[in-house]
Amino acid sequence: MGFDDEVDSARRKLEEDISHTPPTADTTTMLQKLLPLLQARIQSRRLIFQFTTDEVEGAVIEVLHTQTDEPLGFVFAEDSEYVFESNLEDYFDDFVDDDSDSFLLRLYETLRADLPKYEVESGK
Repeated sequence: MGFDDEVDSARRKLEEDISHTPPTADTTTMLQKLLPLLQARIQSRRLIFQFTTDEVEGAVIEVLHTQTDEPLGFVFAEDSEYVFESNLEDYFDDFVDDDSDSFLLRLYETLRADLPKYEVESGK
């Protein structure tokens, strides 16, 4: 087998792997399963967890503060892992976990620990 044949063979294998992997469906499904668990775990008058999807960001769960209507962070799925990211890095740390139970526990602890500072400094 020549060089070009080996490259063609490797390319066909990669194309087959890519065509059999629906990343959008997998990440959306992960978040749809996580949302009710998240809402049950963190029941709060301060927070709303809202599932959204768009062409740029894909599927995410927004963590919204009810009094400020400000997103505190976003939960999304990537490479079979759950990710929490916040644009408010002065208050909330980003983290990743591949297990939904430990992710929910860590999100609970992060919000419980950091929400008071956010509320005091934002005046809410």
